[in-house]
Formats: sequence, C-alpha cells, structure tokens
Amino acid sequence: MKRIVVLGTGTEIGKTHASIALSSALSTMGISITALKPIESGVPLNPKEASTDSGSLAAFSSYPATSPPYAFPDAVSPHLAARWAKVKIDLGLIKQWVDSHAARVTLVETAGAVLSPIDKGTTNLDLARKLEPTRVLLVAPDRLGVLHDVAAALHAYRTLAPELPEPIVLLQHPATSDASTGTNAEELVWLGVTPKVFVFPRAKPTDPAVQEVTRTILAAWNFTNLA
Repeated sequence: MKRIVVLGTGTEIGKTHASIALSSALSTMGISITALKPIESGVPLNPKEASTDSGSLAAFSSYPATSPPYAFPDAVSPHLAARWAKVKIDLGLIKQWVDSHAARVTLVETAGAVLSPIDKGTTNLDLARKLEPTRVLLVAPDRLGVLHDVAAALHAYRTLAPELPEPIVLLQHPATSDASTGTNAEELVWLGVTPKVFVFPRAKPTDPAVQEVTRTILAAWNFTNLA
C-alpha cells in the first residue's frame, strides 16, 4: 500500500484540485485510490447546503471513504474550530482512520499550510510524520511571493521532518495571474530551492492537460506500475 500526503504553502491554493487530479489519474490507471481529508473546517451543518472538500475527494475515489473524524462548522483554523467545539484533535485517531482504508493508494489532504496549527504545539507537519507517507506533494500558487513561500515551507519540512521523503512541488495557476505567473517554476529551480517543479494549467482536474502533468508526477513517484 502507498500513501500520499498533500501539503500546501497556504490555504485556498488548490490542494483539493491537485488531490482530485491525482485520484482521477490513479482511478483511470486501474489503481484503487481513496482520497481523504481527516480535518476540515467550514463544513455546513446541513450537508445539502454546500459541498465539502472531503465529499469532493470521495467522489473521485475508486475505494469508498468513511466519514472523516473531524469536521467543524466554523470557517476558521482547525485548531480554533476544534477548541470552540471543545474537541481535541488526536493524531493517533486520524492515523487509525486513514489506515482503515484498504485501497492500493491512500491520499491524505491536510487543512491549511505545512505549519498550520492543529493544536497547541502540533502542526500539519506533525500529522504528515504520523502518517508516514510514501510520497509527499507540496502545492503552491504560481504568483508573486511563492518563491519565499516554497523556500520557507521546504526549509521547515527538511529541518523538522528529515525522515520524510523529499516533496514534489506543484504550482497551481492562481485565480488572478500577475507578472510572475509562468516564471516561478523556473526561478525555484534556478535559485536551488528544489530540483524540479511541476505546473498545472488553469483547468479542471480531469482536463487532459492537467491529467498529463499528473501522470508525469505519478511516473516520477514510480506509481505507474501499481495497477
């Protein structure tokens, strides 16, 4: 069994979009995949009112997912939403929940950025370490400021979790592009921040152009022989 953890340099930057693209590609390849989001805030009390990230991920999973352990109605940082709900987020419980899905590949999307807090003294990076992923994807927006954000995220990751696999960096086209959009991947490599950067075009996760990049990522991870 393989496990992918999807981290980000921030919130609302396309982690779910990337996770759906990976899930769709794996399913098309005939590889059983369950895409999960164990912690989510801003979840409506009435599930019919709006879609959720976990629901969107489940729709593109070929192996069924059970209800996530932590879903909070308040659209704030998960650590604060949990505190308001008088709930303590348990990383061990999350790992048990993820482990209970027997798909060939499990994908876990985190909420927020690499160092976004889950509890006092606990971050998404601690969750990633607990899950012991086979591969890690770091998602960032292709816009001004991303050179710093990726460098800072990778520095924290390499310093605090050196036992984890080196992440693949993926840039997502932002809702509003700027003068740096389209240059940042090359600059991250030139600056020595990371040896390779993948870039998604602005399109749906199932679009052929996005799927082509996704399959290249999966090939880099040696996932193409799992079917």
